[in-house]
Amino acid sequence: MAIYSEEMERKLQISKVEDFVKVNIRGFDAGHDWYHIERVRKLALALGKEEKVSNTLTVELAALLHDIGDSKFRKPGDCNAGELIADLLTSLQIEKEIIDEVIIVNNCISFSSKEKQVIKTQVFRIVQDADRLDAIGAIGIARAFNYGGFRNNPIYIPDEKSTGNSSSTIGHFYDKLLKLKEMMNTTAGRKIAEERHEILVRFLKEFYKEWDFQI
Repeated sequence: MAIYSEEMERKLQISKVEDFVKVNIRGFDAGHDWYHIERVRKLALALGKEEKVSNTLTVELAALLHDIGDSKFRKPGDCNAGELIADLLTSLQIEKEIIDEVIIVNNCISFSSKEKQVIKTQVFRIVQDADRLDAIGAIGIARAFNYGGFRNNPIYIPDEKSTGNSSSTIGHFYDKLLKLKEMMNTTAGRKIAEERHEILVRFLKEFYKEWDFQI
């Protein structure tokens, strides 16, 4: 009965976190919507299994909450993401150790994060890989162009130099997406990234072929 009660309590906690996330990511583009969160959770749990992680609850919570307060969508006056997460998880009676790790993941997971001294815990490595894997491959390409459209960015600017902050979506491939394969933390993540990276390369080859088409 005790095991059953613990399982029921965990399901309730996760359900409440899901509801919180759905409310707090309203207004994000389709590449950062609930389906993205679900994909990252699924990837993170799969990577966690491969890495033999002991606390899957921490992995799942960190994956669910990784985009709360995303700087790309922050508005003046928005509450601090760490405080929101701490308040939520404390109200759900989640252990402080887990809360602290979830907040670290949220603060530092971003490709553009300035937190260079992150202690890359097992959970952090797993969730970061899961988030980065969703940025490459076929879905990654779809997400890139969706976000570019959301921001009204050009598809491509011929002769644009990659500066780390390119104006076009194709430029974003060189600023970020093509770099992710070499930035994976886990063995399983690297294997998946190899396959998804090749999809990016093949797409760009076809893109330039069509762009430069001549009769």
